[in-house]
Amino acid sequence: MKAFSVFLVLAGILLFLSLFGFVNMTFGFIMEILFAMLFAVEGVRELIGKNFVGIGGLLFSAYMFTRAFDLFSFSSTSKSQIFMAFIASYLIGIGMQMLFRKNVKVKFWENER
Repeated sequence: MKAFSVFLVLAGILLFLSLFGFVNMTFGFIMEILFAMLFAVEGVRELIGKNFVGIGGLLFSAYMFTRAFDLFSFSSTSKSQIFMAFIASYLIGIGMQMLFRKNVKVKFWENER
């Protein structure tokens, strides 16, 4: 939790400096990095628990990082393309889970106790 608070302080300082023109950062850039980090942490946590659905989180975080830093000119993608990348990455993760795990039980509305 302390790492997240340090990230928030640094993001706030960078945004404040961008108001004066010292750093060229936008709120969208900060949000893309934040969501990429959150999906990466979620993906790693799922993979540690031997759940292949975490691959979807890692794929989506990689996409968000490449889009945020404009590595392969992904910055021109629209919001619907980002949503489709989210869906596609988790479909890949769910497919990997079903391929490599023999007993997959999908329970949407049942309480797990």
